[in-house]
Amino acid sequence: MSTEMTAALIELSRQRQAEFDSELSAWRDSDGAGLRLWCGPGCGNCCSLAVNTTLPEALAIADSLTDGQRQQVAAAIARITTHARESTDARGFLAGYRRAVGSCPFLDAEASCSIYPVRPLACRALLATRPPDWCGVNLAELPELERNGFLSSLDRSVVAFPTHYAAAPQELAANFERGLGFAMIRFVGFGVTGNLPLLVWLAGQAGFIEALSGGPATFLQFLSTHQIHQPFLVQIDVP
Repeated sequence: MSTEMTAALIELSRQRQAEFDSELSAWRDSDGAGLRLWCGPGCGNCCSLAVNTTLPEALAIADSLTDGQRQQVAAAIARITTHARESTDARGFLAGYRRAVGSCPFLDAEASCSIYPVRPLACRALLATRPPDWCGVNLAELPELERNGFLSSLDRSVVAFPTHYAAAPQELAANFERGLGFAMIRFVGFGVTGNLPLLVWLAGQAGFIEALSGGPATFLQFLSTHQIHQPFLVQIDVP
């Protein structure tokens, strides 16, 4: 895989994100017009959730980072990989992510996204139908009465139940992510998705391009070299 191919994947990611933004705007003007969405600058609570993204999107983010942002990502990797080793499965990894890892390394001091123009589809699609405080709540830790009251207040025709995030944008983003995955398979021969900060960090490591060029087995060996063994951290799609 050449640097030209990497550049092509980055450009494709930017194009698809622009198309998603356009379709999302159309949804907000039509089916989503009457829906109150609470997201705005500085809310930041959802930015402590684990985010999965496609490799083309991670490449675009890595290409945009400052040295300071790269240092923040590197600092987060130790927490992510330690938490992964201590998690028995994907469910445990996701449930404990917020407490073990903390906020996204791309969240700035004002609780705003420092990579907003190139943020991944998964983040673009996460639109809250409840005030921001709810985005920082772990429902499993709520008293049963309060949890059940919250869940019963959700409109299941609107949200991705049991969350309070609008379903339609997430479904739209999933379609675009699949498209990016198929594109990567055409370019490279296999697809890669995974934890957002981890993929961004991997893209900057020595031997990354060569590992992608070598095929799935070589890329798995590259992951192993960096002590990344858990399938809930990085997923490889081989057609």
